[in-house]
Amino acid sequence: MLKRKLIQKLNQKQTLTQKQIQALNIIQIPLNKLDNEVKETVLENVFLKFEDEDVQYYSLDYLDYILETTSYNVSFLDELKPIYLAFVPENLEKYAEALFDYLDKNGILTISKKDFIKEYNISENEYEILIDTLKELGPIGFAEESLEDAMKLREEHGEIGLPLSSLNNEDNITYVNAKPDIVFFKENDEIKWEINVPKIPDIDEMYLKKLKNSHEKDIKNYIEQEMEKLYILRNAINKRKEYLNILAEIMINENYEFISSGNNPQKLGIRDLAKRLNLSPSTVSRSISSKYFMNLKKIVLPFSSIFNTKESQQNEKELIMNFIKKHMDISDNKLSKLIEKELNIKISRRTVNKYKNQIKKEGN
Repeated sequence: MLKRKLIQKLNQKQTLTQKQIQALNIIQIPLNKLDNEVKETVLENVFLKFEDEDVQYYSLDYLDYILETTSYNVSFLDELKPIYLAFVPENLEKYAEALFDYLDKNGILTISKKDFIKEYNISENEYEILIDTLKELGPIGFAEESLEDAMKLREEHGEIGLPLSSLNNEDNITYVNAKPDIVFFKENDEIKWEINVPKIPDIDEMYLKKLKNSHEKDIKNYIEQEMEKLYILRNAINKRKEYLNILAEIMINENYEFISSGNNPQKLGIRDLAKRLNLSPSTVSRSISSKYFMNLKKIVLPFSSIFNTKESQQNEKELIMNFIKKHMDISDNKLSKLIEKELNIKISRRTVNKYKNQIKKEGN
Protein backbone atom coordinates (compact mmCIF):
# COMPACT_ATOMS: atom_id res chain seq x y z
CA MET A 1 0.00 0.00 0.00
CA LEU A 2 2.82 2.42 0.86
CA LYS A 3 4.62 1.66 -2.38
CA ARG A 4 1.48 2.30 -4.47
CA LYS A 5 0.93 5.70 -2.83
CA LEU A 6 4.54 6.67 -3.47
CA ILE A 7 4.28 5.80 -7.16
CA GLN A 8 1.03 7.74 -7.51
CA LYS A 9 2.56 10.84 -5.97
CA LEU A 10 5.65 10.70 -8.17
CA ASN A 11 3.59 10.32 -11.33
CA GLN A 12 1.49 13.37 -10.50
CA LYS A 13 4.52 15.49 -9.75
CA GLN A 14 5.88 14.75 -13.24
CA THR A 15 2.86 16.32 -14.97
CA LEU A 16 4.89 19.44 -15.82
CA THR A 17 8.37 18.87 -17.23
CA GLN A 18 11.20 21.31 -16.60
CA LYS A 19 10.92 22.53 -20.22
CA GLN A 20 7.18 23.14 -19.82
CA ILE A 21 7.77 25.07 -16.61
CA GLN A 22 10.42 27.18 -18.35
CA ALA A 23 8.08 27.98 -21.26
CA LEU A 24 5.19 28.70 -18.89
CA ASN A 25 7.40 31.01 -16.87
CA ILE A 26 8.35 32.99 -20.01
CA ILE A 27 4.68 33.46 -20.89
CA GLN A 28 3.72 34.58 -17.40
CA ILE A 29 6.56 36.68 -15.96
CA PRO A 30 6.44 40.51 -15.96
CA LEU A 31 7.89 42.23 -19.02
CA ASN A 32 10.96 43.66 -17.31
CA LYS A 33 11.91 40.18 -16.03
CA LEU A 34 11.38 38.69 -19.49
CA ASP A 35 13.67 41.41 -20.85
CA ASN A 36 16.42 40.24 -18.47
CA GLU A 37 15.76 36.59 -19.38
CA VAL A 38 16.29 37.35 -23.06
CA LYS A 39 19.42 39.41 -22.40
CA GLU A 40 20.95 36.54 -20.40
CA THR A 41 20.16 34.09 -23.22
CA VAL A 42 21.73 36.42 -25.78
CA LEU A 43 24.88 36.89 -23.71
CA GLU A 44 25.32 33.13 -23.32
CA ASN A 45 24.83 32.37 -27.01
CA VAL A 46 27.89 33.02 -29.20
CA PHE A 47 26.21 32.37 -32.57
CA LEU A 48 23.62 35.15 -32.32
CA LYS A 49 24.49 38.23 -34.40
CA PHE A 50 23.77 41.88 -33.68
CA GLU A 51 22.86 44.40 -36.35
CA ASP A 52 23.66 47.14 -33.85
CA GLU A 53 25.49 46.97 -30.53
CA ASP A 54 22.80 49.16 -28.97
CA VAL A 55 19.89 46.73 -29.35
CA GLN A 56 16.52 48.42 -28.91
CA TYR A 57 13.90 46.03 -27.56
CA TYR A 58 11.03 48.55 -27.61
CA SER A 59 10.00 50.89 -30.40
CA LEU A 60 8.19 53.59 -28.40
CA ASP A 61 10.28 56.48 -27.06
CA TYR A 62 8.26 57.06 -23.92
CA LEU A 63 8.79 53.54 -22.51
CA ASP A 64 12.03 54.62 -20.85
CA TYR A 65 10.19 57.45 -19.13
CA ILE A 66 7.53 55.04 -17.88
CA LEU A 67 10.19 52.63 -16.61
CA GLU A 68 11.88 55.38 -14.59
CA THR A 69 8.80 57.05 -13.15
CA THR A 70 6.30 54.24 -12.50
CA SER A 71 6.55 51.37 -10.05
CA TYR A 72 4.14 49.12 -8.17
CA ASN A 73 4.54 47.40 -4.84
CA VAL A 74 4.20 43.63 -5.07
CA SER A 75 3.79 41.49 -1.95
CA PHE A 76 5.50 38.16 -1.35
CA LEU A 77 2.17 36.36 -1.77
CA ASP A 78 1.48 38.09 -5.10
CA GLU A 79 4.91 37.02 -6.37
CA LEU A 80 4.55 33.49 -5.02
CA LYS A 81 1.11 32.59 -6.39
CA PRO A 82 1.99 32.18 -10.10
CA ILE A 83 5.14 30.25 -9.15
CA TYR A 84 3.14 27.89 -6.93
CA LEU A 85 0.49 27.29 -9.59
CA ALA A 86 3.19 26.52 -12.14
CA PHE A 87 4.66 23.75 -9.99
CA VAL A 88 1.52 21.82 -9.02
CA PRO A 89 0.15 19.16 -11.41
CA GLU A 90 -2.21 20.60 -14.02
CA ASN A 91 -5.18 18.56 -12.80
CA LEU A 92 -4.81 20.15 -9.35
CA GLU A 93 -4.44 23.78 -10.49
CA LYS A 94 -7.89 24.99 -9.47
CA TYR A 95 -7.58 23.34 -6.04
CA ALA A 96 -4.13 24.89 -5.61
CA GLU A 97 -5.54 28.34 -6.37
CA ALA A 98 -8.37 27.77 -3.90
CA LEU A 99 -5.94 26.64 -1.18
CA PHE A 100 -3.65 29.62 -1.80
CA ASP A 101 -6.57 32.03 -1.40
CA TYR A 102 -7.11 30.67 2.14
CA LEU A 103 -3.74 32.13 3.22
CA ASP A 104 -4.04 35.21 5.44
CA LYS A 105 -1.63 38.17 5.44
CA ASN A 106 0.68 36.31 7.86
CA GLY A 107 0.94 33.25 5.61
CA ILE A 108 -1.33 31.09 7.80
CA LEU A 109 -4.10 28.90 6.36
CA THR A 110 -7.64 29.81 7.42
CA ILE A 111 -9.06 26.40 6.57
CA SER A 112 -8.17 23.01 8.03
CA LYS A 113 -6.99 20.03 6.01
CA LYS A 114 -10.18 18.14 6.86
CA ASP A 115 -12.49 20.96 5.82
CA PHE A 116 -10.63 21.64 2.58
CA ILE A 117 -10.71 17.98 1.51
CA LYS A 118 -14.43 17.85 2.29
CA GLU A 119 -15.22 21.16 0.55
CA TYR A 120 -13.32 20.40 -2.67
CA ASN A 121 -13.78 16.65 -2.72
CA ILE A 122 -10.11 15.72 -3.25
CA SER A 123 -8.12 12.83 -1.85
CA GLU A 124 -5.76 13.10 1.09
CA ASN A 125 -2.86 12.27 -1.21
CA GLU A 126 -3.80 15.14 -3.56
CA TYR A 127 -3.99 17.53 -0.61
CA GLU A 128 -0.53 16.47 0.55
CA ILE A 129 0.88 17.29 -2.89
CA LEU A 130 -0.71 20.76 -2.72
CA ILE A 131 0.38 21.58 0.83
CA ASP A 132 3.90 20.11 0.53
CA THR A 133 4.58 22.15 -2.62
CA LEU A 134 3.23 25.30 -0.97
CA LYS A 135 5.31 24.93 2.18
CA GLU A 136 8.49 24.29 0.19
CA LEU A 137 8.12 27.70 -1.47
CA GLY A 138 7.73 29.75 1.70
CA PRO A 139 9.66 30.47 4.91
CA ILE A 140 9.55 28.24 7.99
CA GLY A 141 6.04 28.19 9.47
CA PHE A 142 4.43 29.20 6.17
CA ALA A 143 1.05 27.61 5.28
CA GLU A 144 0.50 26.03 8.72
CA GLU A 145 -3.10 25.58 9.88
CA SER A 146 -2.71 27.80 12.94
CA LEU A 147 -0.54 30.67 14.11
CA GLU A 148 0.38 28.65 17.20
CA ASP A 149 1.73 25.76 15.09
CA ALA A 150 3.65 28.18 12.89
CA MET A 151 5.27 30.00 15.82
CA LYS A 152 6.21 26.74 17.53
CA LEU A 153 7.83 25.46 14.34
CA ARG A 154 9.74 28.71 13.82
CA GLU A 155 10.98 28.67 17.41
CA GLU A 156 12.26 25.12 16.97
CA HIS A 157 14.33 26.35 14.00
CA GLY A 158 15.62 29.43 15.78
CA GLU A 159 13.41 31.85 13.82
CA ILE A 160 11.64 34.86 15.36
CA GLY A 161 8.54 36.77 14.34
CA LEU A 162 5.67 35.79 12.06
CA PRO A 163 6.37 33.64 8.95
CA LEU A 164 6.18 36.61 6.56
CA SER A 165 7.49 39.30 8.92
CA SER A 166 11.05 39.13 7.58
CA LEU A 167 9.74 39.59 4.04
CA ASN A 168 7.57 42.63 4.68
CA ASN A 169 9.97 45.20 6.10
CA GLU A 170 11.07 48.21 4.06
CA ASP A 171 14.38 46.63 3.09
CA ASN A 172 12.70 43.61 1.51
CA ILE A 173 9.72 45.14 -0.29
CA THR A 174 9.73 44.11 -3.92
CA TYR A 175 9.06 46.67 -6.63
CA VAL A 176 8.49 45.87 -10.28
CA ASN A 177 8.85 48.45 -13.02
CA ALA A 178 5.62 48.90 -14.90
CA LYS A 179 6.68 48.39 -18.49
CA PRO A 180 3.41 48.05 -20.42
CA ASP A 181 2.90 44.77 -22.24
CA ILE A 182 0.23 46.36 -24.45
CA VAL A 183 0.39 49.98 -25.64
CA PHE A 184 -2.86 51.35 -27.08
CA PHE A 185 -2.80 54.25 -29.54
CA LYS A 186 -5.20 55.94 -31.95
CA GLU A 187 -4.76 55.93 -35.69
CA ASN A 188 -7.37 57.28 -38.14
CA ASP A 189 -9.96 57.48 -35.31
CA GLU A 190 -9.44 53.78 -34.57
CA ILE A 191 -7.85 52.31 -31.44
CA LYS A 192 -4.93 50.05 -32.28
CA TRP A 193 -2.24 48.47 -30.14
CA GLU A 194 1.36 47.35 -30.02
CA ILE A 195 2.57 44.30 -28.12
CA ASN A 196 5.90 44.75 -26.36
CA VAL A 197 8.10 41.68 -26.34
CA PRO A 198 11.91 41.50 -26.37
CA LYS A 199 13.58 41.09 -29.75
CA ILE A 200 15.90 38.12 -30.18
CA PRO A 201 18.82 38.72 -32.57
CA ASP A 202 19.15 36.48 -35.64
CA ILE A 203 21.43 33.46 -35.78
CA ASP A 204 24.76 34.01 -37.52
CA GLU A 205 24.41 31.05 -39.88
CA MET A 206 28.00 31.20 -41.20
CA TYR A 207 29.51 31.17 -37.73
CA LEU A 208 27.12 28.43 -36.61
CA LYS A 209 28.12 26.34 -39.61
CA LYS A 210 31.80 26.65 -38.64
CA LEU A 211 31.00 25.57 -35.10
CA LYS A 212 29.06 22.55 -36.36
CA ASN A 213 32.07 21.44 -38.40
CA SER A 214 34.04 21.05 -35.19
CA HIS A 215 34.62 17.50 -34.03
CA GLU A 216 34.85 18.45 -30.36
CA LYS A 217 32.06 16.88 -28.31
CA ASP A 218 31.80 19.84 -25.91
CA ILE A 219 31.11 22.25 -28.77
CA LYS A 220 28.43 20.01 -30.25
CA ASN A 221 26.76 19.70 -26.83
CA TYR A 222 26.95 23.47 -26.42
CA ILE A 223 25.23 24.04 -29.79
CA GLU A 224 22.45 21.57 -28.98
CA GLN A 225 21.81 23.13 -25.56
CA GLU A 226 21.78 26.72 -26.85
CA MET A 227 19.57 25.87 -29.83
CA GLU A 228 17.10 24.15 -27.52
CA LYS A 229 17.00 27.17 -25.18
CA LEU A 230 16.54 29.48 -28.15
CA TYR A 231 13.72 27.32 -29.51
CA ILE A 232 11.86 27.31 -26.18
CA LEU A 233 12.36 31.04 -25.75
CA ARG A 234 11.15 31.98 -29.23
CA ASN A 235 8.09 29.72 -29.09
CA ALA A 236 7.11 30.97 -25.62
CA ILE A 237 7.49 34.62 -26.64
CA ASN A 238 5.35 33.99 -29.75
CA LYS A 239 2.70 32.31 -27.59
CA ARG A 240 2.84 35.22 -25.12
CA LYS A 241 2.33 37.66 -28.02
CA GLU A 242 -0.58 35.58 -29.34
CA TYR A 243 -2.37 35.68 -25.96
CA LEU A 244 -1.74 39.42 -25.54
CA ASN A 245 -3.17 40.17 -28.99
CA ILE A 246 -6.37 38.34 -28.05
CA LEU A 247 -6.48 40.21 -24.73
CA ALA A 248 -6.02 43.57 -26.46
CA GLU A 249 -8.90 42.91 -28.84
CA ILE A 250 -11.17 41.82 -25.97
CA MET A 251 -10.18 44.88 -23.92
CA ILE A 252 -11.12 47.26 -26.75
CA ASN A 253 -14.43 45.51 -27.46
CA GLU A 254 -15.48 45.36 -23.81
CA ASN A 255 -13.74 48.43 -22.32
CA TYR A 256 -13.53 51.04 -25.06
CA GLU A 257 -14.26 53.95 -22.72
CA PHE A 258 -11.74 52.80 -20.12
CA ILE A 259 -9.02 52.36 -22.74
CA SER A 260 -9.81 55.82 -24.14
CA SER A 261 -10.18 57.86 -20.96
CA GLY A 262 -9.46 55.67 -17.94
CA ASN A 263 -13.08 56.03 -16.76
CA ASN A 264 -15.76 53.43 -15.98
CA PRO A 265 -13.78 50.16 -16.10
CA GLN A 266 -15.92 47.11 -16.75
CA LYS A 267 -14.70 44.01 -14.91
CA LEU A 268 -14.27 41.03 -17.24
CA GLY A 269 -14.59 37.44 -16.02
CA ILE A 270 -11.63 35.10 -16.06
CA ARG A 271 -13.80 32.09 -16.92
CA ASP A 272 -15.15 33.63 -20.14
CA LEU A 273 -11.65 34.71 -21.09
CA ALA A 274 -10.33 31.20 -20.41
CA LYS A 275 -12.84 29.72 -22.85
CA ARG A 276 -11.77 32.13 -25.59
CA LEU A 277 -8.09 31.32 -25.02
CA ASN A 278 -8.80 27.59 -24.60
CA LEU A 279 -6.96 27.59 -21.27
CA SER A 280 -7.89 26.78 -17.69
CA PRO A 281 -9.11 29.73 -15.54
CA SER A 282 -6.19 29.36 -13.14
CA THR A 283 -3.68 29.48 -16.02
CA VAL A 284 -5.29 32.67 -17.35
CA SER A 285 -5.40 34.17 -13.86
CA ARG A 286 -1.68 33.83 -13.32
CA SER A 287 -0.86 34.73 -16.93
CA ILE A 288 -2.34 38.22 -16.59
CA SER A 289 -0.96 38.89 -13.12
CA SER A 290 1.95 41.35 -12.95
CA LYS A 291 1.21 42.62 -16.47
CA TYR A 292 0.34 46.16 -17.51
CA PHE A 293 -1.14 48.15 -20.39
CA MET A 294 -0.95 51.80 -21.44
CA ASN A 295 -4.21 53.55 -22.37
CA LEU A 296 -4.64 56.45 -24.79
CA LYS A 297 -3.85 58.93 -21.99
CA LYS A 298 -0.42 57.26 -21.65
CA ILE A 299 -1.33 56.02 -18.17
CA VAL A 300 0.06 52.58 -17.25
CA LEU A 301 -2.43 50.32 -15.47
CA PRO A 302 -2.34 46.69 -14.28
CA PHE A 303 -4.55 44.13 -16.03
CA SER A 304 -6.21 43.51 -12.67
CA SER A 305 -8.00 46.87 -13.12
CA ILE A 306 -10.06 45.15 -15.83
CA PHE A 307 -9.92 41.40 -15.26
CA ASN A 308 -11.47 39.93 -12.14
CA THR A 309 -8.78 37.41 -11.18
CA LYS A 310 -10.68 36.03 -8.15
CA GLU A 311 -13.92 35.39 -10.04
CA SER A 312 -12.98 31.89 -11.17
CA GLN A 313 -12.90 30.49 -7.63
CA GLN A 314 -15.49 32.67 -5.90
CA ASN A 315 -18.34 31.98 -8.32
CA GLU A 316 -17.60 28.40 -9.32
CA LYS A 317 -19.80 26.64 -6.79
CA GLU A 318 -22.63 29.08 -7.36
CA LEU A 319 -22.46 28.46 -11.12
CA ILE A 320 -22.55 24.70 -10.61
CA MET A 321 -25.42 24.81 -8.11
CA ASN A 322 -27.58 27.00 -10.38
CA PHE A 323 -26.87 24.71 -13.33
CA ILE A 324 -27.79 21.58 -11.36
CA LYS A 325 -31.06 23.17 -10.18
CA LYS A 326 -32.13 23.47 -13.82
CA HIS A 327 -31.22 19.84 -14.63
CA MET A 328 -32.23 17.86 -11.54
CA ASP A 329 -33.84 15.14 -13.68
CA ILE A 330 -30.57 14.26 -15.48
CA SER A 331 -28.46 11.40 -14.09
CA ASP A 332 -25.39 12.32 -12.02
CA ASN A 333 -22.94 10.90 -14.55
CA LYS A 334 -24.51 12.69 -17.56
CA LEU A 335 -24.86 15.90 -15.57
CA SER A 336 -21.18 15.78 -14.63
CA LYS A 337 -20.22 15.61 -18.34
CA LEU A 338 -22.73 18.31 -19.25
CA ILE A 339 -21.28 20.71 -16.64
CA GLU A 340 -17.79 20.16 -18.04
CA LYS A 341 -19.05 20.82 -21.57
CA GLU A 342 -21.26 23.84 -20.84
CA LEU A 343 -19.39 25.51 -17.95
CA ASN A 344 -15.85 24.25 -18.62
CA ILE A 345 -15.71 22.98 -15.02
CA LYS A 346 -14.58 19.45 -14.20
CA ILE A 347 -16.72 17.87 -11.49
CA SER A 348 -17.09 14.26 -10.35
CA ARG A 349 -20.34 12.32 -10.37
CA ARG A 350 -20.09 11.99 -6.59
CA THR A 351 -19.89 15.78 -6.15
CA VAL A 352 -22.90 16.26 -8.44
CA ASN A 353 -24.85 13.84 -6.27
CA LYS A 354 -23.77 15.71 -3.11
CA TYR A 355 -24.93 19.04 -4.55
CA LYS A 356 -28.22 17.52 -5.67
CA ASN A 357 -28.92 16.27 -2.14
CA GLN A 358 -27.98 19.69 -0.76
CA ILE A 359 -30.45 21.37 -3.15
CA LYS A 360 -33.21 18.93 -2.16
CA LYS A 361 -32.65 19.63 1.57
CA GLU A 362 -32.78 23.39 0.97
CA GLY A 363 -36.04 22.92 -0.93
CA ASN A 364 -37.75 21.08 1.94
